[in-house]
Amino acid sequence: MSDDVDFLPARDPLLRDAPLDYVIDLPVLGIETRFASNSRFVIGLVEEAFGGWRIIRDAEYERTSRPAVANVRIVVFDAPRDVVQHVAPDAARVMAFSSGSVGLSDPDRGASVIYATRAVVADRERFRTNMLEAMTMALLSAFDRHPVHAAAIARDGRALLLTGASGSGKSTLAHLAHGAGFDVLSEDTAWIQLEPTLRVWGSPGYARLLTGDADDKSRIPLANTSRAACYVARSAAVCLLERADSAGLERASTVDILAALMKSVAPGFDRFPERHENAASRLAENGGWRLTLSQNPADALPLLRRMLAED
Repeated sequence: MSDDVDFLPARDPLLRDAPLDYVIDLPVLGIETRFASNSRFVIGLVEEAFGGWRIIRDAEYERTSRPAVANVRIVVFDAPRDVVQHVAPDAARVMAFSSGSVGLSDPDRGASVIYATRAVVADRERFRTNMLEAMTMALLSAFDRHPVHAAAIARDGRALLLTGASGSGKSTLAHLAHGAGFDVLSEDTAWIQLEPTLRVWGSPGYARLLTGDADDKSRIPLANTSRAACYVARSAAVCLLERADSAGLERASTVDILAALMKSVAPGFDRFPERHENAASRLAENGGWRLTLSQNPADALPLLRRMLAED
């Protein structure tokens, strides 16, 4: 309900003096990010979306406190409810907009800013996904965190990226892997860091699974994923998913893996073409796997264990 969304009002009709009194610093994807808002409700959503990342400040690979290098500002105001859409005005920036709300991610300035109506924020799931997470991740993707359209599971410091066409079973297999005790980094997008060494970052929490027709996906929570959210894989392999009558596994060549990662890159993953090719080449350099899923995707779980056990 919109009545639940509190905010400190601005006197300026252009919202330039909105009091951003609620502030939280979180190391999202290992990048120190400051979130500031005039709404305590919004900061609660920030905590839901990204709070798990603070644990990496105590992790072996991130022991020092660092100043914020990315800033996300969220200003809430009163206006009717509307629908959010996304555009990319150029290679670097991304916009989320509706008739009454707008968000802009500007990596050159190291900042994202969101002006959202109270009604848009009150639709907490859509606001979190389409505005808060979208504008934050669009910003951080410019900091050597390249997005790859793949689910990612991990074990003992090794990640397995599951990629394939829409409907090939990425989210379903990630959800089953979570239930089988694997660390789930992501069900749809993994972020690849290239320097100083290859790392795989995820953004877990939910799996989008088909509930009706091919365009109808619901978000099913993956419980207790804060540890997986902060999991940085030391190495990674790529697995190409396909559908068949029975489950099967075979090796795939470097050429096959590279071709699959470069083919028909989905909108939103094509913002940095040169960097995408570099990331794809690094992921493909040792080849990978081709996994066929049967009508029962659980048949593939032993094959996931095999892939994660091999160097």
